[in-house]
Amino acid sequence: MKTFYGVTTTVFDDGRISAAIVREIEADYQPENSYTSTARCDIYTDWFDTLEAAQAFVNKAKEA
Repeated sequence: MKTFYGVTTTVFDDGRISAAIVREIEADYQPENSYTSTARCDIYTDWFDTLEAAQAFVNKAKEA
């Protein structure tokens, strides 16, 4: 089993962006990325196989 890290990025209609590592799971396979759209924002969940990669993604999203 391997550890995977889930990053949720929320892109609000007014342009604001929020990103954070929100889940850590142990699994045989990496979960699939997902996307949800609501009336006020789009929510993306991306999975990474290292904490470093997940944190780099969060940092880059916050710079956008």
